[in-house]
Amino acid sequence: METKQTKSKFNWQKFLSIAIFTLLLIITFNYLRGNFLTAKEWETLIRRFPYILIGNQEGLAIKGGFALNIIMSIVCMVISTILGVFLGLGQTAQQPIVRWLSWFWTQFLRNSPWLVILYVMLYLLPFELNLGIIRVEFTSISKSIIGLSLVVAANISEIVRGAIQSIPSGQWEAARAMGYTGAQTLKLVILPQALRRMIPPWMNWYAILTMGTTLTNLVGVPEGLSTVRQVLELEGEKLAIPLYAVLMLLFFFYCYPIAWWTRKLEQRLIN
Repeated sequence: METKQTKSKFNWQKFLSIAIFTLLLIITFNYLRGNFLTAKEWETLIRRFPYILIGNQEGLAIKGGFALNIIMSIVCMVISTILGVFLGLGQTAQQPIVRWLSWFWTQFLRNSPWLVILYVMLYLLPFELNLGIIRVEFTSISKSIIGLSLVVAANISEIVRGAIQSIPSGQWEAARAMGYTGAQTLKLVILPQALRRMIPPWMNWYAILTMGTTLTNLVGVPEGLSTVRQVLELEGEKLAIPLYAVLMLLFFFYCYPIAWWTRKLEQRLIN
């Protein structure tokens, strides 16, 4: 009976896959039949590619484009990892007030829409902060980095909390019996084991964050999606599908290896 149910489920999945693939094939064929690019449009597409990639057609300096998505994702991940580790450790702290505050900020940020947080940062943070000796400028890029870092830090906090609490309580008791303090137990016994369990979800969140950086085009950041829209305004809507497809491929070639390595690490940890 169980074998028949499994076989039936597999057939439905196969049928849906074939139906979706056929539908996409028909849509693509119909589009290409009436929208073949001319040689001039291909030349425009190739000429505009550096602008989509680095936001600059007159040199190699990065002024925006897809490269800015990658830079923002790396900076955000560094900030959010540091903040997320502190929040995650706070959620497992002995002091109730520390534990409650860490839990509240984690859940509050984790359950807030990304775009709303970006707009809050846009209006909450000043354009410039005078600290007496130095002045700190908050551009749309820095405000977006802060907003995205807060969101991802909340999710990394949950990864840290979950990994620490997944270690059997016997490990804590054994370390305590050997005379370790709470800090020594956490540093020398718990965290080395929990770290291995944190890496796959951490990598997964980095891939999600990289794709999420396209939201920053709505607050004025000249990243990849913004550059595509700028090119469309200059060159016309006929290049819309090829340009968006180029951007999708750039994200795919960057994010897919991360997803692939995440699956490999998960399999290695299971085995």
